[in-house]
Amino acid sequence: MLIEAYVATQTIDEGLDALHDIIDRFWDDAARIDRLPSDRWRHLFTMALAEVAANGLRHAYPPDAAERPLRVRLRLFPDRIEALLIDQGVPYQPIASAPHALDDETDIALLPEGGYGLFIARSALESLRYRRTRSGYNCWKLVKKI
Repeated sequence: MLIEAYVATQTIDEGLDALHDIIDRFWDDAARIDRLPSDRWRHLFTMALAEVAANGLRHAYPPDAAERPLRVRLRLFPDRIEALLIDQGVPYQPIASAPHALDDETDIALLPEGGYGLFIARSALESLRYRRTRSGYNCWKLVKKI
C-alpha cells in the first residue's frame, strides 16, 4: 500500500464536506509520490465514491436522524485504489427496477431523477460490493484499477 486516508463524520453536511476534503488530500498525496491517475480516471473514481457516500448519508438513516455516522477509508496500491465506506444505518435493499444498463434506444429525458447512483458507481468501477455485518454495519467496498 502506498497511501492511506481515513475520515469519520456524523452529519450529512459534515460527511459530504469531509469526503471532498479527504479525496482532495488523497490526490495531493498521490501527486507527491508521482502516482496520480489521469484527470478522467480521478473524476470517475471520485464520482463513484461521492454517489455511494451520499446514498449512505441520505438513505441509510431515518429522515429525522440528526446523526448519520459514516467512516471512509481510501487506500492507494500500485495497481488500484480501494475505498471502504461504513455506516450504521438500515440494511441496503436493492430496488428491483434499478437500471443495470442503458442503451442507444434509451431516452434519458424520460428517466426518473433518482435511482441511478449505484448504477453510475458500478459503471465507473471494476468492483462495487456491499455487505451487512452481523453487528449491524453497512460496508461498501469500491475498487478501481489503475
